[in-house]
Formats: sequence, structure tokens, C-alpha cells
Amino acid sequence: MITTRFAPSPTGNLHLGNLRSCFLNWIYAKKNNGKFILRYDDTDQERSKEEFILSIASDLKWLNIDHDETYFQSKRVDRYNQIFDQLISKKLVYPCFESNEDLEIKKKLQLKAGKPPIYDREALNLTKKEIEKQILSGSRPYWRFKLSQNKVQWTDLVKGKTEVDLSSQSDPVLRRADGSYLYHFPSVVDDIDMKITHIIRGEDHLSNSAVHVEIFQSLDAQVPSFGHNPLMLNEDGTKLSKRNVDSISIKKFKEEGYSTESILSYLYSVGLNADYSFKEISKNEYVDFDLSKISKNLPKLDLSKIDHFQKLALRTLSLKELLNEFNNLIDFEIKENEWNLIKNNVEKYSDILEFLEIIRRNKIENSPSEDFIKLLVQNIDKFDNLDFEEYTKQISQLDTKITKKEIFINTRYLLTGNNNGPSVKDLFEYYGFNEIKNYLNEFKTL
Repeated sequence: MITTRFAPSPTGNLHLGNLRSCFLNWIYAKKNNGKFILRYDDTDQERSKEEFILSIASDLKWLNIDHDETYFQSKRVDRYNQIFDQLISKKLVYPCFESNEDLEIKKKLQLKAGKPPIYDREALNLTKKEIEKQILSGSRPYWRFKLSQNKVQWTDLVKGKTEVDLSSQSDPVLRRADGSYLYHFPSVVDDIDMKITHIIRGEDHLSNSAVHVEIFQSLDAQVPSFGHNPLMLNEDGTKLSKRNVDSISIKKFKEEGYSTESILSYLYSVGLNADYSFKEISKNEYVDFDLSKISKNLPKLDLSKIDHFQKLALRTLSLKELLNEFNNLIDFEIKENEWNLIKNNVEKYSDILEFLEIIRRNKIENSPSEDFIKLLVQNIDKFDNLDFEEYTKQISQLDTKITKKEIFINTRYLLTGNNNGPSVKDLFEYYGFNEIKNYLNEFKTL
């Protein structure tokens, strides 16, 4: 069975950048009738926060991105220790004792000499006696994984044939001196235990994936398939950073009244140039989804496209769906006939209340002309039971000088007192001429 996963660090809120990899893993599993796992990379106890775990879970639930199993790496440390002992016994990892200051000095000297700042593997030359002496003196080792320094190749699900030269990388630190683990080792152990078959993530993980291939092999495990999607950039082409991701957090979109449909449709469109709703895609069981079709170019954020999908999504909702979608935001009453009247005009959530105020005549800003009112009042009986086209035709016959535009504008002012809102024809049919007669009473003194 195809099994994918999303492994966020609960150190911040979900945003469009990191959610994209989650989305791709989720939809890939869905398309292939597979399994999707949520795994919290919470081994960094200082930075990992319960509030972000709850926030991530809430955001995924809101987006209807469902998962089959949930894991916390912080609860699996005993398992990591058990497997790490295997690497020690196989001599695939080695103890190091340099301080951060020592490593920084080495790095500066290498750069000064025009050499790449790669760990020099000095610790590999330590004898058993020297290691024991360090430990007896109170030093605690951190552990590096010994890379082959070969070229690692695979056929990437997104990029195609891919190669990473490990000779240009330092042997990665897998375990710190305090016994805690860095990203690489828990990730691989989890992928093995959870039988992850496909890993889809940003292309900034290319070098990590090459390292992971060798860790998988060192543990005699099958290497999953990898897919590395181009990273999302800001609208101005700069990299996303922790300083600006709050502006594109899922929490923010949710609070501002965006629909789940608009966010999912946008995530699907990134790199695929899709221009239809996710609801349409899902009904067809994601038939158009193919990782190899993702553009190799770095995609830029396009918030206007989210607004486009938001408009499409809102206009397809029934009143029941609307109330369900925005049950955390809607604090006003709305009737079904009101929603049916305004839904084809709304482009964003905030339009709903604004248009309700207009059709309820709570935003009177303009009045029809005196001549127009007099014409209707003096010929009121001639307008009974007319539809909108017959109504406009009757006015044109009564006053041959009045233009169609003037009829529309004055009728809109008569019905709502506002420049904005649904079409005049829709308003006319919504109110009916009996209601219009009541509004005319307000102007009979003219």
C-alpha cells in the first residue's frame, strides 16, 4: 500500500508554504487509495509548543485533510535509542568531542584556505583509548554518521533523474552530546517503522534525502520513493521566511473568512496551472493529479488566485453549506432567499454582510429622481404583475426621453438606496412590485 506522511515541527502555525508539501502527500495517497500519516517532529522540546500542535490539528481538520494515524516523535525516543545502538555496533556512526568553538575555528580556517567548510573527520582517527580518556574526563560525545562520499542517484517523482554528490557534505550529526536526536535519524527510523513508501517534500531537502538514502541502506531497509517540489516564493520572488509567513498562515485565512475550497483549489493549482475548483477535482477522484506534471519553476505566491477561487467557491454554496463552512464566523441571521439573491455577487466573505445590509435597505445613500418617482406614482396601476422587462418597456413608453441606464439606476435607488448590490433585474424580481409600491409611499409627498 502506498503510504505518505506529513511531519511538521510544532514550532509555528501552518502556512501556504509548508502546507503545500502536506497537501501533495495527502492527495497522492488519496489518488492511489493509500494511507496518509501525520507525524509531529517534536523532538526539540524547547521550541515545540502544545499550542502549535493544537493549531496544526485544527487547521488540517478545517481543510478536511484527513489522516489515518498520528505519531509524536517525542514519544518514540526509546525506539531511536534501540536502533541507534545498531549503528554503533556496525561502526556506521562515530563519536566526536569537538566543541562548537572548535568547529567554528576549523570552518574559518578552511574558508581562509579556499576549501569547502566540510567536517574533516578528525574524530575518526581517535583510538579506543583516546575515546575512553575523553569520556573519563567528563566529555560526552556527539555522534556523526559516516557517509560513503559517493554520488547518490534516484528517479525523483517530480524532478526526474536526480543526483547528489555526498563528497561535498559533512558527515551529519545524528545524536547530540545530551542524547537528543537531530532531524535525520528519527525521520528515517519513523519512515521505516511506519512503512512510508513515498516521501514528497520541498527541494530544499534534496541533500537530506541523499543522506537519508544511506541511512536507510545502513539499516537494511527499503528506500522510499522521493519527490521534491519547487519551493514557494513570496510574490516579489524572495524566499519565504519566518518573519513573513504569518501573513499567509492558514489561521489567518480562516479568520478572514476564506473557504476551505479556495485554499485547496489554490494548493492544487500551484505548479499545475489548474484553474478549476478542488470540488470538481475531487469528484473525479483526482484524475488530473500527476507529480511529474508539476512545473520545475519556483512558484510565486499569488493571493489574487486564492481570491479567484474564493469567489468561485462562495457562489456554489447553498445556504446550509455556507452556514456550515463559516459557523465560527457568522454572527448574523440570513435567509435562504437573501443568500440566493446575493450569492452570485459576493467575491469575499465580508461582502455577505455588506450586501445583506444593502438589500435590507440599511445602507440608504442615494434616492431616485423626483421625476422618476412622480412617473411611477402617477401610473402605479400600469405596473401591476409586470416582469422586469415589461416594467422597463412601460416606463420607456410613458417617458420617451428616459434612457435605459436612467431606469436601471433610479430603480436600484428606489429598491435599495445604494449603488452596489445584485443586478437590478434580480432585485426587482426579489422584491416584487407590491413591495415596490410600499417603497413608493415614502416619496408620495414629492
